Amino acid sequence: MHVVHPVADEWTEEYVAWAAQTRHVLLTAPLATFLDVAVTDQLRPVLVTLDGASLSPAVSLALRRAGGHWAVRTDHGVFDGLSGYRIDAFEDLWRRSGTDRDRLAGYDRAAPDGVGVLMFDVYAHSRAAESTTVGDLAQATVTSLGGADLTLWGPHEPLLEPWSVPAVTAAARAGMPVTAALHAWAPDGSFVDVSAARTRHGVLEQAKGGVVLGPYPRHLADPVGRASGALTAVAERFRPTIGFVSLAHFDAGPSQTTTAKYPEAPLAVLIGPRAVYDLELDLVSLTERHDVSVLGSGRSPAVVVRFSDPDVGLWAQLLAFAYDVGAERIAAVAGLGQEV
Repeated sequence: MHVVHPVADEWTEEYVAWAAQTRHVLLTAPLATFLDVAVTDQLRPVLVTLDGASLSPAVSLALRRAGGHWAVRTDHGVFDGLSGYRIDAFEDLWRRSGTDRDRLAGYDRAAPDGVGVLMFDVYAHSRAAESTTVGDLAQATVTSLGGADLTLWGPHEPLLEPWSVPAVTAAARAGMPVTAALHAWAPDGSFVDVSAARTRHGVLEQAKGGVVLGPYPRHLADPVGRASGALTAVAERFRPTIGFVSLAHFDAGPSQTTTAKYPEAPLAVLIGPRAVYDLELDLVSLTERHDVSVLGSGRSPAVVVRFSDPDVGLWAQLLAFAYDVGAERIAAVAGLGQEV
């Protein structure tokens, strides 16, 4: 008997695959449903695109959220969309390593005409009250990083609804106790996913997205300054749990295409007052060892950590800070075992 899967083009007990036929792949309702079904069924989602296709930022974020993989079908075979290496089966995307394979053109070095994007991921708590809104955190983080005002939003792409915090709040409330990501966009290319979930202490809101800097920067002093300034502004206005800002490499658009990218680099971290208390941070010691700013009152401070030493790699600075605090403790206190 011939069986047709309701949302996938290929499926096994380990993965499901979706074949996109457009040159620019958007997070449409069918693609979003495919990813949701994969997560629900605990299967690996594989997005298969045409050679030369690009992914919208919303697709990139959704794939990451779902633990998905990207395969590119060409006249010369199928390749990993992230590494560029040939695969003989979809399982090679997560099982096979090594560089002794054919590789797509454009992966030998990072594209010089790419753009730098300040990626952010911020969590904040609010009371579970009638006056609580969802969406202000996203707009505030985007503009604090130098992005334009959000203008469009929706549950899927293309985004068609004018940006409205009351409308986003109503959609988030309708999806409780855990909302699906709602997507928003600004005319300068800034993008953000908004999610919310009920907790024992109220509502935990997440804003995750990116703000386009322009050409990929050669020096990091300005991005680090923007990142720490934005996280400071968030701490002054909201009740943050934790926040991150990093520098990522995108193609113009912004979008992701089949070209090599510079590795994403951490710029700054925000630890909110509750997390500072739960982690029992020794602020004096941390300030001596790292580039730390203590915000707020002495009884309930927040902390912004900048990875600003030009002589030490950004990841090395992050790892050193995580080691001093305890990476597992940070994840446990922040509730980062899963996305809201």
